[in-house]
Amino acid sequence: MDILITCKAGYEKILAREISLYHFRSQTQGHGWALAQEKDPASSQPSAMPLPDLCFACHILEDPLNVRAASVNSFVEKLTDLFIGHIRQRQITGPWPFLFTASGDERLTAHAGTAQERWLEKLSKKMSRVAKLAKEGLPHGEKFNEGFFVHVTDFNQAFVAFRAFSRGQQRMKMDPLAPSRSYLKIEEAFHIFGREPREGETVVDLGAAPGGWSHSALKRGASVTAVDNGPLKGAVASHSRLRHLKEDALKYRYEGAGPVDWLFCDVLEKPDLILKVLHTWLSQRWCRCFVVNLKVGRLDPITVLKEVRDPGKGLLRYCKVLHTRQLYHDREEITLMGETK
Repeated sequence: MDILITCKAGYEKILAREISLYHFRSQTQGHGWALAQEKDPASSQPSAMPLPDLCFACHILEDPLNVRAASVNSFVEKLTDLFIGHIRQRQITGPWPFLFTASGDERLTAHAGTAQERWLEKLSKKMSRVAKLAKEGLPHGEKFNEGFFVHVTDFNQAFVAFRAFSRGQQRMKMDPLAPSRSYLKIEEAFHIFGREPREGETVVDLGAAPGGWSHSALKRGASVTAVDNGPLKGAVASHSRLRHLKEDALKYRYEGAGPVDWLFCDVLEKPDLILKVLHTWLSQRWCRCFVVNLKVGRLDPITVLKEVRDPGKGLLRYCKVLHTRQLYHDREEITLMGETK
C-alpha cells in the first residue's frame, strides 16, 4: 500500500523521519506532503495493516493516483472521468465524503477551490443523484473512508484517492470571552480526542494563567483547580467553580481522595520536565484523562516522540488511549491526549 500524507509546510522531513519509525518508508517529499510505501508490501493486504498514530500527519490518502493536466478544465475532465469510472460498478445510496486540499500556498488553495467547484458542477450534470449525496469533508479517526479525495501539489498536478482519513487537525473558532488564544489549542485537542470535560467533572490545570484552558473546562460545567503563580484574567479569575492556587505548577502535588477527571498542562518548559510531571500523575493514577502540551522548540521532535512512545519507559504503559499530534494551532509544539488504564 502506498499512502500520501499531508503535513504543515516545513515539516516534510520530520514527517518522513516519523514515518520511517514504523512499517512505511518515505519515497518522495513535496511542499506539505510526503509519499510513503510499506516496507514489506507482500506482508499485508491493502488497508489491513493499521496505520500508526502519526503526530505530524494531517490527511492520509490510500494508493493515490498522480494526475497531471495543463489547465483547470482538463484537470476537471480527468477528475470527473476518474470518479465516474470508479463508481460505475458501485451503488451510491447514502452520503459520501469528498475533499479538495492544497499544499499551503494561498494561490494553490484557491486553484483547488476552483477545481472543486467546477468538478461538482460537472458531476451534477452527469450524475445529479450522486452529486446531491456528496458531503464535503473528511471524517477523522483510525479507519479509511470511501469517497473522493484530491490533494493539489502544483498548478498542473494533484494526487487523487478514493480512500482517506484525517488526523483531525482543524482551525477552531475563538471565544471572545477566553482570556488567551491558547484556548484554541485545547478546543482542537477535544475535537481530535473525541471527548471533553462534562458537567460536574474535575480538572487540574497546571500552568493555567491567564486561563484559556480553564475557561474551556468551565464553560462545559467542570470544576477547575488552576495552579499557577501568575494571574488569571477575565471572568475565569472570579468564577465560582474555579480555585486558584498560586504556586509552582511543576511542584504541585495532588492530594485528593481519588483521581481528578482531567489533567491539563500547558507550561513553557523543557519537554523532559513536563514528561516527568506527567509520568508522576499517571503512575500515581491522579487523573483519568489528560491534555498536555510539549514545547519542542529547537529540540529534535522525533527524539521527543520516541521518549513518549517507548514501550518500556514511555506513556503507553499507563494509557489505554494515547494520541500525539501537532495541532493546527500548535507552533513548535506537540500535544498529547490520553486516557489512563
